Amino acid sequence: MTTSLLEHGLNAKQILRLLFRKFRDLCNLRCISIIGLAFLIVQFLLLILYGHTRCEGEICVTESRNTSSFYSIFFWNWRKKGPLLPLCPTIPPGLYGYIKPSTEVLTWAELESKFLNLHYGGRYKPPNCTSRHRVAIIVPFRDREIHLKIFLNNLHPILQRQQIEYGIYVVDLDLKVQFNRALLLNVGVLESLRLHDYQCFIFHDVDLLPENDNNLYTCPDNPRHMSVAVNRLKYK
Repeated sequence: MTTSLLEHGLNAKQILRLLFRKFRDLCNLRCISIIGLAFLIVQFLLLILYGHTRCEGEICVTESRNTSSFYSIFFWNWRKKGPLLPLCPTIPPGLYGYIKPSTEVLTWAELESKFLNLHYGGRYKPPNCTSRHRVAIIVPFRDREIHLKIFLNNLHPILQRQQIEYGIYVVDLDLKVQFNRALLLNVGVLESLRLHDYQCFIFHDVDLLPENDNNLYTCPDNPRHMSVAVNRLKYK
């Protein structure tokens, strides 16, 4: 290479300068490649480490499906690190059995003040143990506000006694569009998965209220029908 450059009229100083420039450019490219590779490795490791909901003290770390937000997961966890919470019991200890549903219609402000233990977005997780189930409750909805208020007032206490980590997703449709329940259920599943790593989904009508909290809103191995007996059908 040096002989060829000399034949083109370059002196030794010019040759050294050219070689240094090429070496510097090559190093820059390699450095950029190494930094990019390190970025991907760190991101991959973080997703492995925090790929599931982990509770540490009063803080829980949940996987984010938006990989650009992994910084907040990483630093937030290290700032508030604490002991992992034990798993919740298989059978929750605070269940009542039969309960009479309340038909009281609270205002939105009253509901909000009643359930102050809900996290942002209406999600809940047990404060003293790590739930065995992460459940998304999908509720297709249209123009039934009174039913929705009664529904939330009844369902939140039951799910919390069952020590479920859950989120309730009320999926509404534009009034100008024909109501399509199946479409709303599909939208609810997709949107809930964008926000959190749920293990299963329960499709719930807004006018059905549980009468027994032993009917657990958990994630069994097989699909099941939650409301096999309804009062308006004489429980048949």
